[in-house]
Amino acid sequence: MRWILLAAALLATPAEASWTPISLSNEVTLRAVAVVDAKTFHVAGSKGTHAVTEDGGKTWRNLAPTDGAALDFRGVATPGPRTTVLMSAGDGPAGQARIYRSSDAGKTWTLAFETKLPGSFLDAVAFRDARRGFVLGDPIDGRWFLLTTSDGGRTWTRLEGAAVEKGEAAFAASNSALFVGPKKDVWIVSGGLAQGRVFRSRDDGKTWTVTETPIAGGSTSGLFGGFAVGARAVIVGGDYKDELRSGPNLALTDGRTTTIPPNDGTPRLIEGVGRLDATTLLAVGPRGTSFSPDNGRTWHQSDTEALHAISCLRKTCVAVGAKGKVAVWTPPGKLSSIE
Repeated sequence: MRWILLAAALLATPAEASWTPISLSNEVTLRAVAVVDAKTFHVAGSKGTHAVTEDGGKTWRNLAPTDGAALDFRGVATPGPRTTVLMSAGDGPAGQARIYRSSDAGKTWTLAFETKLPGSFLDAVAFRDARRGFVLGDPIDGRWFLLTTSDGGRTWTRLEGAAVEKGEAAFAASNSALFVGPKKDVWIVSGGLAQGRVFRSRDDGKTWTVTETPIAGGSTSGLFGGFAVGARAVIVGGDYKDELRSGPNLALTDGRTTTIPPNDGTPRLIEGVGRLDATTLLAVGPRGTSFSPDNGRTWHQSDTEALHAISCLRKTCVAVGAKGKVAVWTPPGKLSSIE
């Protein structure tokens, strides 16, 4: 079906750029987004939601799997123009840990993978290209539950994930607890311990290095997501029970050494990061957006817009949040075309 969209006012930022928020007309929390081109993007979240627009957000179609109405789709990826991979987060033994694949832009689906292992819970999906992808799940038997595909998501194989400490887990908040970098880089960020930790593999998940970061952790806190910037990564986090907790919430790491860049604005939970252009990064969370004009070396808060996840492609950035919110980043001097 098509959903009526509710437009909201533009938000001012120091650079005169802003988010143009739109709301889907239903009470869902969106946790994942994938941009295909400037007009086409997919959003996913609770209550079996998978919505697609092909006109920049003016109209939407709900294209979720018919048997997925009760699932929480916290991961979505588009490894090809018409290929979509949906990942549901939830209790595996209850049938909620699934991966679906569509080869016709979401019109029809196949169940590509399901696990009912005790303790199974899927957190994030990411693709390097049209064929190679990864899915992260919470640890089972002391290791990350890790899957890989080499055929665009048609089939999935379990890898031996890196060993974790007791209590360590990933947050399925922004579909970015696992993300990929250049060559064969794969990154995982974690919470649950006293400090957030970073796992980095340079060989597509065969071997890993792990480092503790200065971002504090705990049962509701730690690292929530990240984004690869060349040989390093921007990592973000905080505490979802105390979204304005003081202390660092954003860092740069090479997988061994972590630094805290200058970051003005309110200390707060940050959940996802995207690349707007060759030098500009955007970081979103439920208490506002920060931007970096220099590939993560310095950061500045731009607004207080509540968002959970972000995806960017060729200068088009789209973010999603609670209450069906979708927001498109509007460059300076460009008025929104959404009515």
